[in-house]
Amino acid sequence: MTRSMFGAAGVAAAGMAAALALAASGSAVAAHEPDRSGVRAAEAGAEAAGERLGARIQAALREGGPFFTAEERAVIERACGYSPGSWDGFEANMSDRSFVCRDGRRVDSPELRRVMEAAGPRIERRVSEVMARADIEGEIERITQRATEVAMRSVDHAEIARQAAREAERAMRDAEPRIREAQQAAARALTDPELRRAIRDAEAAAERAVREAERAVEETERARRR
Repeated sequence: MTRSMFGAAGVAAAGMAAALALAASGSAVAAHEPDRSGVRAAEAGAEAAGERLGARIQAALREGGPFFTAEERAVIERACGYSPGSWDGFEANMSDRSFVCRDGRRVDSPELRRVMEAAGPRIERRVSEVMARADIEGEIERITQRATEVAMRSVDHAEIARQAAREAERAMRDAEPRIREAQQAAARALTDPELRRAIRDAEAAAERAVREAERAVEETERARRR
């Protein structure tokens, strides 16, 4: 199990969830709404709102400086092989008690564990303070409200689609007896003796007409040569 202590996909999850909900609601509408213009606008609005919220949260988290002290950053830089002073002290990922470096390598040692244990409460406190800010809470509330509105619209469109499907099924059921009757009538026509005799008589008459026309052409040719 991987846990991100800070990053675009980690600490701001509570706020970003609202924006993702709005995007998902827009996609649900798309499945039932022929006119895609409103859906595209909702999805674009959700994406923009999520980006703004994420940027605001990250900026607020960084206002208090790095999560790790200079000594703690030096421990992590040595463990991951970073150049001294090159790590900003914000991006920190843990996986199964191991620290995940930027290149994906996992490192673990008693010293690293002590660093993470000391930094954990500090990071959680910073995150809680930021997420409780009035501007952050207000933006989350606005995004959540928009997500609810779009979700309700998707429910309406889904119900319309279900009704249309039920009507189509009913129409198919109503048409099935007539289809069977037409098929049976066609089968009877193909085996009806009188119809088959009429077809043979018509074919014979057509053949006679062709032969008479050929004779008329031949007689015309002979008369022209005389």
